[in-house]
Amino acid sequence: MVTTKSPKQRRFAPGEVIISEVTPDDLKSLAEGYYASFPARWFDSIEPAHLRAEEDVRVARFAERMTPWISEPHTRWTKAILSPSSPEYSASDPNRVIGHAGWLLPGRTRCKIMSFWRRDASDALGWREKMGWSREYEDELWSGTDLKSYQGSLLLWDKVREGYLCGVGHWHLAPLWVVPEHQGRGVASLLLQDAIKLADEENPAPPMYLEAMRDARPIYEHFGYRGIEGEGEKFAMIRNPPDGVEVREKGK
Repeated sequence: MVTTKSPKQRRFAPGEVIISEVTPDDLKSLAEGYYASFPARWFDSIEPAHLRAEEDVRVARFAERMTPWISEPHTRWTKAILSPSSPEYSASDPNRVIGHAGWLLPGRTRCKIMSFWRRDASDALGWREKMGWSREYEDELWSGTDLKSYQGSLLLWDKVREGYLCGVGHWHLAPLWVVPEHQGRGVASLLLQDAIKLADEENPAPPMYLEAMRDARPIYEHFGYRGIEGEGEKFAMIRNPPDGVEVREKGK
């Protein structure tokens, strides 16, 4: 997923944005960026006002839920930050994450299709035991979320992905975001290019799959993704589709 663009600004020059791997120290900034970047209608459905905690609590809970993600094998979690060479670099906040891409890699998706965003991923992947969380503590981490709405969407997306790619190792993108003030400036392209370069070095190049909002499709199409014909056609996109997966023409 990626969000809509902000008003037109200059694109970043080469070297102004640094793409690197996420560390545990980045998780708070990642959570802040996630809440800043996605549209209000998304949060209204999964974190409705009557359940929603204060912003600092929401950020802390989400950062904690992400903690086990970045140590899982066969994943790639990347961040975009501003280089000191950028005129917009802030010495007071030098490591602020302005964009993020999270990928599940073929070594994982070949054997199991499960989005890390799902509530039941913790049970399936043993995160509670790994992190030393009690069940009560983990329930608290999710207490601001409408789990029926939230889990329902993710289960549907995984069901659709499994129908197309069960047993096929692929790159799965979830999520991709750029903070509003830097959208439309080339950051999302850099995050995508980082992964595409690595995927295309494999022989044969594996499929790359994602779920995208309608207004985000053009950037993915620019990098070779196409909408899928059939179940999930409103959100599913794929690059390097395997035999039997039908895709739409660019712009359709």
